[in-house]
Amino acid sequence: MALRTVHDIDIELPTLDPGELEPVTAPWGGNLNDAHVQTGRAIRTTLIDARLRRAHLENLDLNGVVWEDVTVSGCRFDKVDFTAARLTGLSLERVHFVNCKLTWAHLAESKLSNVLFEGCRLDAATLDDVTTAGPTGFVGCVLVNTVLRDCVLDRAAMQGCRLRQMSFESCDLRGADLRGNQLSEVSGMSSLRGVTIEPAQLPGLTDAVMRDLGVIVRGPKG
Repeated sequence: MALRTVHDIDIELPTLDPGELEPVTAPWGGNLNDAHVQTGRAIRTTLIDARLRRAHLENLDLNGVVWEDVTVSGCRFDKVDFTAARLTGLSLERVHFVNCKLTWAHLAESKLSNVLFEGCRLDAATLDDVTTAGPTGFVGCVLVNTVLRDCVLDRAAMQGCRLRQMSFESCDLRGADLRGNQLSEVSGMSSLRGVTIEPAQLPGLTDAVMRDLGVIVRGPKG
């Protein structure tokens, strides 16, 4: 098991031996165990009440898939396209997403523990009622126009991410670490109560707060 550190949180990630994984072609039906999926397509397929365990999925087109009540543990996703995917009721534990695309994806009513999104695109994605049950990291990700609604991300850390026009709605981020990100265009300041930032982010956060509150500054400088 590999350990990755993002700011002050340690994330346990899977280590998969290719020699121990069985080649599988997408789409597959039902559970997926000890498998390596790197061929085939599964566009707009549906997966319900299934388990993915110790699987390595790479270079797959899962555009528009519907996953409901799927448990994913000890898995790695490399360059997997989840564009416009509908992901509801997922349980993710020890999962590593690398250079994946989740543009316009909808992730809802899901729990994340020891999950790392690295170099992923989540632009225009929507996260509804997502909870970090364990440490979760976002490193070098694009979250432009991403909406987080009713999420509890107290064990999350973001580093080097693009958060332009990112919106928080009724979220609880107390304990989250947002150091190393530009915050000037983030909206939903009340959701940022209790987050950790660094001094260099204060000017950007001030701009965001003033815009969020509609503050008007008039009068001479000085």
